[in-house]
Formats: sequence, structure tokens, C-alpha cells
Amino acid sequence: MTTSFLPRWRRGSTLLAVGLLAGAVIMSTAAPAAADPSPAPSPAGGTTVGTGGSAGPGAAATAGAVTWSVQPSTADGPDRRSSFTYTNLKPGTIVHDYVGVTNYSKMPVTFQVYASDAFNTTTGSLDLLPASQKPSDVGSWVSLLKETVTIEPGARVNEPFTLTVPDNAAPGDHTGGLIASISTVGGGVAGSVNVDRRLAVPVYLRVTGALHPAVAVESLSTSYHGILNPFGGGGTDVSYTIHNTGNSRLDVSQAVTVTGVFGLRLKSAHPAAVTDLLPGATYRVTEHLSGVFPVGPMTAHVDVAPSGPAGLPQADPAPAPASNEGGLWATPWPQLLVLVLLVALVVGIRWWVRRGRRRTQRTVAVAVAKAKRETAAELAGATTSGSGTGGPDVEGSP
Repeated sequence: MTTSFLPRWRRGSTLLAVGLLAGAVIMSTAAPAAADPSPAPSPAGGTTVGTGGSAGPGAAATAGAVTWSVQPSTADGPDRRSSFTYTNLKPGTIVHDYVGVTNYSKMPVTFQVYASDAFNTTTGSLDLLPASQKPSDVGSWVSLLKETVTIEPGARVNEPFTLTVPDNAAPGDHTGGLIASISTVGGGVAGSVNVDRRLAVPVYLRVTGALHPAVAVESLSTSYHGILNPFGGGGTDVSYTIHNTGNSRLDVSQAVTVTGVFGLRLKSAHPAAVTDLLPGATYRVTEHLSGVFPVGPMTAHVDVAPSGPAGLPQADPAPAPASNEGGLWATPWPQLLVLVLLVALVVGIRWWVRRGRRRTQRTVAVAVAKAKRETAAELAGATTSGSGTGGPDVEGSP
């Protein structure tokens, strides 16, 4: 199953409430008008087109290929909206609107048209529930006159739908999408398989009531991976879960910092911001920080700052930042080895110097002793020679 979104699912344009409902009628009664095919424009002007793979604006249809688009519309054709965005709807409100499906193919195509709920994927982006899974939120609030529509080549159908906000709808944001899909048969390992190819327009709906935007940083874990280079830092992995605990969509910026003793900052990083984190949704983050010098006890700090999507009324007070931290230990083995070698080198040098000094002292002492002996011997020999030949001459008497 593949799903494409128009024109950009993750960040649909957000307008003011009046502009958002251009071409839509909000009322509590009256049935929607019937959908009549109307001539289709060429696939240009910012329209994203769905094909077997993908096609951009202005892509030409080829024989055998199915090419189509889906976009917000009116009874007379598409308007300038890029999403179905409804703000501050009270429980019990009924919205009548239109979704336009254009067939750019060279053959009649039957499309399934339905609504579903959105969810955050493991990458943080938004997707819609598979067709086999029944929606329970805003997707279940949408009713269409037809489950399938067959559109002639080059034609468009402006299909009406009714969105009814339940009386017990929870205040806050509800996100889903309106889908036009076809099922095709593709080759698989075990034979032919059905492939559900979908295009969708996001639905952003906010029910009136108190907003409680809040996030939490949960399930934080850390690990350190050292390297052999004693003059370089290793890698630190910090994993954590961002949990939207409130009732509104949030964009969340992140900062990860690793500190050592006395709070000394060793390394910091700023992972990409999470956009459109839905109420109750979680997003698992693993951030790798390289070049972290091991200093023994260290602490990983995670700080997140939530904010509401641009263009929508912001909560008052604004959502508070959240943080979490976890300790880790990084034994500096290469550095300790270098330190041991340096100490051993210093001790060895001192021992060698002292040994050389002692040898020199012994050599000097031996030389001095020898000199003393030789001097004493010379003095002794000189004394003996003087006593044998010296004294006055005495003449004998006649």
C-alpha cells in the first residue's frame, strides 16, 4: 500500500477559519448536492498527480497508465485550499464540503473514495490507516454518498461529503485524510498481490474547548562506544521517546547535550524538529554524538520545546518545555594506558638518572681513593729516600 498526499501531507497550508471553509458550508441540516462530472483541467498549477510510481505537475498520461489527482473542491471545481482545515467546531456541528477527484488517464477509472484517521509513523511523518482498518476518530465522522466513483478520461468529479462532529467529541485536534485510491495487481514472491495506490488530502479539525498542549521525554537510555585513539573522543548514543500528552498537534524542537564532571559540556546536538506530532502519539529518537571525550561519570540531557502549528490559534499559556536526563560511565582506557606509560617512563627516567648518578659517584669515589693512595704512596716513598742519604758529613780524626 502506498499513500501520497496533496500537496504536502506533513505541512498542509493552514488558513484562518473563514478562508479555510471557502467553498464549504457549515450547517446543522440540509443534504449535500449531487456530484456531477465536470471538465478536467490539465495537471498543472500546483496539482500533485498520482501514478503507478509518482508523477509531478504537468505529467502526461500514457496508454495503460492511471494518473489522477485529489484536492479540496466546491460544487463548481477545486478552490485554493491545500487541505481540509476546520477550526473551533463545536460538538454537533455538521460540515458540508466537496473533494475533487480528477482522472488524467486515457481510460475510465473507478476510484474508492473514503476517509481515514492519521497517525505518526516511526519516522515522525504522518500517514493514514490502511483501508482494511476502520477509523475511530475524524475519519469515522465523514460520510460520502458513494464509496466508489467511475470517472471518464479527462474528467473530474466533485464528490460531496458530510462531516459530523459527535456530541461527545473531545476538545482539541483531530487529524485524518480524504483518500481516492485504486487497487492494482502486482507481482510478488508468492505470486500476484493487490497493491492499494492512494492519494489523500489531509483533514485538520479542531474541536472547541480547553487546549492542554504538553509533551514528555520518556524512556531515556544511553550508551558509550570508545575508540583506541587516546587523543580522540568516542561516540555516545542517546535514545528517548517524545510523547504528546496533550490534546493538540505540536511541533517539537530538540536539543541533546552530554556533560562531564562539574557540568562541563562535552558535546551537544540538535536533532531535526518533529512536526505534526498528534495528540497521544509518540516518536522514538536515537541521536549519536561523536567526539565525546571519556571522563568517567557523564550525564546526557534531553530538552524539548513544543509549539503549536503555525496559523492556528495558540494555547494560552504556551506549552511548557520538557526535559529528561540519564547518567552513563565512560572509562578512559586508552588515556589511562597512556598515563600509565607516561608514569612508567618518568619513573624509568628518574631511576636511570639516579643509577647513572650513583655510578658516577662510585667512579669518582674510586678515583679519589686511588688518587689518595697514590699520593700517600708517593709521600711515603719520598720520606724513606730522604732518611737514607741525608744528614751532615763527618770527617774521621787522624
